[in-house]
Amino acid sequence: MVKQDDIARILNISRTTVARALNGKDNIKPETKKRILELCEELGYVKNPISTSLALKNEKNIYAFIIKGRNTYYTNTIKKGLKSAHKELSMYKFNLFIVETNIDYPEEQIEKLQKIIRTKQVNGIIITPLLKDRVKKIKRDNPNISFIALDLPLDRTTLSIYSDYNKLGRILGNMLLNSLSKDDKILLIETEDDMISAKDSFNGLYQKLLEEKKCGIVGPYFVSDLENNLPKVISDYMTKDIDAIYASRFLENIIDYILKEERYELKIVMIGLSDKIKKFILEDKVLAAVTPDYYKMGVTAINMMFECLYKGINPEKIKNDLEYKIIVKENL
Repeated sequence: MVKQDDIARILNISRTTVARALNGKDNIKPETKKRILELCEELGYVKNPISTSLALKNEKNIYAFIIKGRNTYYTNTIKKGLKSAHKELSMYKFNLFIVETNIDYPEEQIEKLQKIIRTKQVNGIIITPLLKDRVKKIKRDNPNISFIALDLPLDRTTLSIYSDYNKLGRILGNMLLNSLSKDDKILLIETEDDMISAKDSFNGLYQKLLEEKKCGIVGPYFVSDLENNLPKVISDYMTKDIDAIYASRFLENIIDYILKEERYELKIVMIGLSDKIKKFILEDKVLAAVTPDYYKMGVTAINMMFECLYKGINPEKIKNDLEYKIIVKENL
């Protein structure tokens, strides 16, 4: 196996210089760094870009703030991705602590974030930023901590790993249109208390429907506290000529209510995935679901944080090109 000492001997330079190049340090001549990296690639020195001994001397603590909602698939899949990537880096003192907070209480996230930062034992923060302005201020006040935003962009200076939810909404809109005939009616209901990605996916679907001009759009109706006002919403807006319905949040609850009433047969597509959504698809109550690859989000976040903390690489690109999974009855 090729070692850093071998690279140093071949190029007649010190091992320290080789380590600087592999760690992304600036205190090395560009031409020297280029020669080192080219030789490493040629000899196959790519598996361990930094030495084990160096890594073991530099313990890093990373806290991942992920949110909990009713959809446990979302939280659990991101956690699996985080833990899987962390396991691959088990040879380093790269400690991962997962902090879960309730989506409906964003202040809880801020309180726990501030408490952890006060310990002065944190090197990196991975966070789904619910209260963006507050999180940005905390980031500015702690320049020595590396921040990565997960599933929601934070700002132009922060690496953000997320899916293009507007595009996802357009995919849902296209799937819904393909299931309907000309002049069918689609009821759109949206909650006013939007969190995470609901607004972007809803807007994507709505724009797609407007562009195609194939079906009649009823709404959109924006409802405060939609979850607790379902009977009134159904009574007020879901007339018998409605052929399809979409809501980016609480659609599972809406379907449950409709099935309980046994009044309507509707065309429905959904964002996200859960055991209940799978059941709806298998029972032909839902045509399909589209979900971002949350597992890959978690894996990418850990790998990027490792790059930042151990190699000194600070990627500037906002990664919003993660893949989607389309779930239909045939692939369940």
